Amino acid sequence: MIKNVEIENFRCFGKSKFSGFSRINLIGGKNNAGKTAFLEALYLNNDPQELSVMHIRGIDEARIKSLAAKAWNNLFLDKDKKAMIAMQFVNEEHKTSLLEISMPQSKRDVIQIIQKLELSKHFFKKGSDISLLQFNYKVDNEFRETLSLIAHSDGLTIYEPDTPSNFTLANIYFCPSYERESSKHLAEQYDIAYINHHSDKLLKAFQIIEPSIEDVRTLNIGEPSIYLQRKNEDSMPLSLFGDSLNRVADLILKLVNNQNGILLIDEIENGFHHSKQRELWRLLFDLTAEFNVQIFATTHSLEMLQAFTAVSLEENDAIESCAYFKLARHIKTGEILGIKHDVETLDYGLKHNKGVRGA
Repeated sequence: MIKNVEIENFRCFGKSKFSGFSRINLIGGKNNAGKTAFLEALYLNNDPQELSVMHIRGIDEARIKSLAAKAWNNLFLDKDKKAMIAMQFVNEEHKTSLLEISMPQSKRDVIQIIQKLELSKHFFKKGSDISLLQFNYKVDNEFRETLSLIAHSDGLTIYEPDTPSNFTLANIYFCPSYERESSKHLAEQYDIAYINHHSDKLLKAFQIIEPSIEDVRTLNIGEPSIYLQRKNEDSMPLSLFGDSLNRVADLILKLVNNQNGILLIDEIENGFHHSKQRELWRLLFDLTAEFNVQIFATTHSLEMLQAFTAVSLEENDAIESCAYFKLARHIKTGEILGIKHDVETLDYGLKHNKGVRGA
């Protein structure tokens, strides 16, 4: 479980420190306060190979091909490629992991590195654009792993060292605010939950949104899909239901299938009517405790913040396992701060209009 985070020169972060994270962490703040960028930092630390941090912003490999020379610019604060991105994470066992990201300053430097790595000569096509991003991982100040991502006009190449690494990262999964998993992927994840006797958790989540749903199963009629059956109705594929049911399927399946992991949820309110938000939080509190999953979720919804606070106050155990962080800029330095509120302080701020939501 992540307890403390430091981020330097990444996206909108100059040098920011965040401490005191709990099992469930809700993050608020104004637009462009750095909420999504904070989740990206957590995700990038875990899985740069899949370019996850780029996909979150809707940047796919086709765009990388067309903008290879500038593929990584927006990862750096003010697009300053001379600066090194540094992210440090401390878990509850006081183990420290450090990710350092750098970008060579010229095409010549890139070519020299590629030659040193003995990679393919097709990178050197006349006039072709190319850029390289290098990752170095350390744990407790001991170097553990390196990785290179090379963007070029033919796409993306990932270079990993041949020497196996014993550097193990946590299972971190992202639920973007707008992008949805395919029907096939959700069906596969449901089958995993079913085999592990956790499929009832998804049915319970569906019934929060639509109480008339009686049965959930996967069928291979065409593309594999999750099918839902309402009382006295035929089964229909999940894709024909509303956005909230598709989103809750993604969220709950990523939670129950990744015990001891971390779940990142951007704009958690998306797709959920305010009347259902308290029940959703109750389920999340129960499941994160059962599966030992840590949640980082962002929001700019007053109703979602109120629902989170109300459920947190229902039981003392919940109070100890959650926290709210408001992201805001320092009035003098402009650096992003993470202002932590315990649940009682958050409740007081909401009732007395103290601006805790960042508005």
